[in-house]
Amino acid sequence: MSSFWGLATVTKVEEIKTETLSGLLVYHKYEDVGYSTQAIFLDDGTILDSRFDERRSRSGMPLEYVYCTGKSIDWGKYGSEDITPQKNIVNAFVINFAMFQREGRGLYFYSDTKGSGKTMIACAVANEILKTHDISVKFISVTDYIELVKAKDDASRGNIKSILDAGLLILDDVGAQVENKEWITTALFRLIDRRYTNHYPTIFTSNVRMEDLKTDSRISDRIYSVSVPVIMPEVNVRRQIADKHTREFIKNIMQE
Repeated sequence: MSSFWGLATVTKVEEIKTETLSGLLVYHKYEDVGYSTQAIFLDDGTILDSRFDERRSRSGMPLEYVYCTGKSIDWGKYGSEDITPQKNIVNAFVINFAMFQREGRGLYFYSDTKGSGKTMIACAVANEILKTHDISVKFISVTDYIELVKAKDDASRGNIKSILDAGLLILDDVGAQVENKEWITTALFRLIDRRYTNHYPTIFTSNVRMEDLKTDSRISDRIYSVSVPVIMPEVNVRRQIADKHTREFIKNIMQE
């Protein structure tokens, strides 16, 4: 350790763990001047609960999914379907996120059936990554992004920038029908190209296969080149969950 005073000797190290701090408090003495200085705090990079909660709350994830984690994914709801490949890809993305990050690669969740769990799993994956990586996560649907671009006010421009440069973006409902206008194509291309060029991973969800996306080829080609496909079973998990909650609700009110 050195400074303009010269070489310093570490005299004591204390571990600090609080709700807002995690790291080491290092006490040292400079030989040239012969006295100890104030301690220096060294952050150990731990993702604190307070920071995790703040970033999760600012992500824009739907309220029903913002608290989802890996434990929230019930793969058993897909019945007899073999979902081993999907589970393996999802787990690999979480465990090896740094590698995906270096390559700028993300996931492309697809199923023709609405309610198959694509969005919920995407949010659960993002929350798992937030636990171990100090990055920003943003969620927005394609239609909401178009509305954001259309707004043109200062707040919207700030939100757009945070989406363009998010450490991990969930872009929901890709391929959803939007007006075929040049400014919309330009806005979407700017988003996809910015993330493609800077190696920012993106999780896409869609009811359309990547190769069938009806959009500008520059957009579809970039999505295709950096996305690992996760083809979900054609099972409506959302209805299963809704039916379960309805049964529980009826059971509870009948007991009152």
